[in-house]
Amino acid sequence: MQQHPPSPSTHLPLLKPISPDAGYADYLAELTHELPFSVSQFGIVLVSALELRERENPSTESKKSKEPEGTTEPAWEPNVDNPHFRCSLPIQNATGKDVFTTVDVTIAGHANTIYARCEHSLMLAVASDAASKGGVEDSHYSFKATAENFTKALESNPVIQGHQKNVIAVMKEILDHPVANESPPGQDEDGLQFLYCLNDIWMPALKTFGKLSDGNRGVKHVITEEELLKADPEIRLRCQELEEKEGLVLGPMVESDIPLMLDLNSVKYDKEYGRFIIKRSQCFRNKKGEMVAWAGTHGDFSIAALHVLPEYRRTGLGRLVLHSLAMIHIKLAREILATQGDDAEPVSATTLVAHADCMDYNQATMIFMERCGWRRIGFYLWIGVDKNSKE
Repeated sequence: MQQHPPSPSTHLPLLKPISPDAGYADYLAELTHELPFSVSQFGIVLVSALELRERENPSTESKKSKEPEGTTEPAWEPNVDNPHFRCSLPIQNATGKDVFTTVDVTIAGHANTIYARCEHSLMLAVASDAASKGGVEDSHYSFKATAENFTKALESNPVIQGHQKNVIAVMKEILDHPVANESPPGQDEDGLQFLYCLNDIWMPALKTFGKLSDGNRGVKHVITEEELLKADPEIRLRCQELEEKEGLVLGPMVESDIPLMLDLNSVKYDKEYGRFIIKRSQCFRNKKGEMVAWAGTHGDFSIAALHVLPEYRRTGLGRLVLHSLAMIHIKLAREILATQGDDAEPVSATTLVAHADCMDYNQATMIFMERCGWRRIGFYLWIGVDKNSKE
């Protein structure tokens, strides 16, 4: 893979660019040590790696997906030359020794993602603190690590206080000096800045920076590659039976499917982002060629827009589409990880995960996801911050 030199970052005193060679295969492998809690960061790095691969090795198929026929609108395209940044800021632990808050930032075309690599340990600490005080009934421990419980834990835990202070410093730098060289489409450089899949525990800090837009609060679900592989023979057999007996054929979505997909999705997106969603997608079509069940891919490589038409529900199509697309995600991750070389440490099938989200009020989808073998890991936000306007 051709390497591009890092762009200068003199206006960012904290964040420094991760070179592209470390920012793709090596960085993906590095992030597997924090999976499943780093899945959005892992996914955005994967997207940028795949976009760069397609740009440097264009195929007829990738050109067509970037430039759909019958439109002059630009296709969604992230800043693939140098999208990855990092900083490590010290704090003192309980014994007086320095520990570090390592924060990774990646640009994904129209939003920023921030991943504090201490999040897993912080969530465990907050969950333990909340559980010790009682009043938390949910069996998923990560659901105890809410913004409210995080704020309570800050009052008595200096290590958590130190990590929060460091993450706030990084957030402020991003909001004051957008990492991207140019503002994403439709985004005012001096106004609203969008953050992708930010852990709910950082919500109190976000509120100090400015007015928050109406964002989405989701529940993240993950499933391991091992679990997907175990179910795959049964899924393939069922897909074959549906095609032979009922004429339901599994395949990718196409340009003409975008209006239906966007119209029936509970969260509204524009057509440009719809083109990105269908770029990596799976759907079932009936004998008439009509799309009856489908799912696509978000900018952080999570499952997007999962939907089954009412007359086709309770037939298993949702599970089949979900599984088939998750397998595609895992395959693409493996392809990029494989470019590390033969001497690289292997990534276990129990470690690599696919991920999906649903709105925090959507109990039906959460139950469905768990019946399909996925598990919840916590609350995450997709939100805009207007630093020029206070709440």
